[in-house]
Amino acid sequence: MSKALDGVRILDFTHVQSGPTCTQLLAWLGADVIKVERPGCGDVTRQQLRDIPDVDSLYFTMLNHNKRSLTLDAKSEDGKRILEQLVASCDVLVENFAPGVLDRMGFTWERIRRLNPRMIVASVKGFGPGPYQDSKVYENIAQCAGGSASTTGLTMGRRSSRGLRSATAGPECTWRSASLRRSINATAPAVGRRSSRQCRTVS
Repeated sequence: MSKALDGVRILDFTHVQSGPTCTQLLAWLGADVIKVERPGCGDVTRQQLRDIPDVDSLYFTMLNHNKRSLTLDAKSEDGKRILEQLVASCDVLVENFAPGVLDRMGFTWERIRRLNPRMIVASVKGFGPGPYQDSKVYENIAQCAGGSASTTGLTMGRRSSRGLRSATAGPECTWRSASLRRSINATAPAVGRRSSRQCRTVS
């Protein structure tokens, strides 16, 4: 049976969590996702939270199912030429670089349109238009700006970011099970503060 995005090719310039979650969903829907990674180390999450030596971490694999992958030095002449070919042959480019990085690589919106007039560019950023639109954003900043950090930490003191990431859509959802929640609550710190590992439903 065909899938909704069969025949759609995605150029995946994402890394860590927010972007790879997006492109993995597109892959599950049938898209051909080509993930571009840095030479030498690839996506930083390949090595983060690794529990078995010399293999990709669970953190990386749970966010990068059904994708093809290549390493590419976008600063070299060969790398730029290959990247131009990929831009010309793909339908969608997804990136979650810090603001301005794609432009500094030489791939402004205008140039992408010249290479491929039908290209759709999707940028995953922490802030939309406004005073913070050029700011770099990571999980802890998003939690503080959005208010979720106010739900953890000391009641009358310092706050802390949540133990579970807000964008979680994978295996960590098992934290929602009622029995596990009860066991966590039973061992949580005394009244007056909440454990930063306490489960909260992601809406």
